[in-house]
Amino acid sequence: MTHTLHRMGDIQSLEKDYVLFALADREINYPRSQEKLRRIWEIISHYENDLANFGNLDNGNSHQTNLPALMNAPNHQYAHAVFKNREALKACLKELKDRDFGLSVVVSGLYEDIRHICYDMGLRLHTVEFSLGFHGRTERLPGDTSLAITTMCGHHMVSPSLVTKLAEDIRLGRVTPAEASNELSKQCCCGVFNPLRAEKLLRKLTGMPETE
Repeated sequence: MTHTLHRMGDIQSLEKDYVLFALADREINYPRSQEKLRRIWEIISHYENDLANFGNLDNGNSHQTNLPALMNAPNHQYAHAVFKNREALKACLKELKDRDFGLSVVVSGLYEDIRHICYDMGLRLHTVEFSLGFHGRTERLPGDTSLAITTMCGHHMVSPSLVTKLAEDIRLGRVTPAEASNELSKQCCCGVFNPLRAEKLLRKLTGMPETE
């Protein structure tokens, strides 16, 4: 699955941005996966304080739903969770490995971090995919910081025009960077957008100092 693969940015920007994706295939194991995915949501809920976002297309993102609702939702095909630190992701993956649900689990993040996590847990990487970036008339693309924000939504539901508008609102004092990042995050219905990272990028875009 590649819709979380194309996140742009430098290493410092991406080192607190990890997406976990658990998936059932409609043609293979979906009819028998509902209880397994419910349990996966239960495991993810153990790390609620370490999540920047979560959700799925059927039930919405963290701005529209919550983890108890996702655990009790009547239908599941997949689960998304955006972790803001490496150790929490590692602990969650260990729980999933120990339970061995038999469903596909994909993690997007910095390759060296993911490789070391898997090595520490005795997991062999099944497949590794790399984004080759953008090609063609790249002069027509938004700037790098804007792209670092919009590419966090793999279905491109976050508009560069909205980023520009909200950046101007921040400069004029109409909204805070946190309010603007949450507004952008709401557009990504799957819940893979990282509003904490977006806030830092908006501060960079508008020349505001970063916060801890």
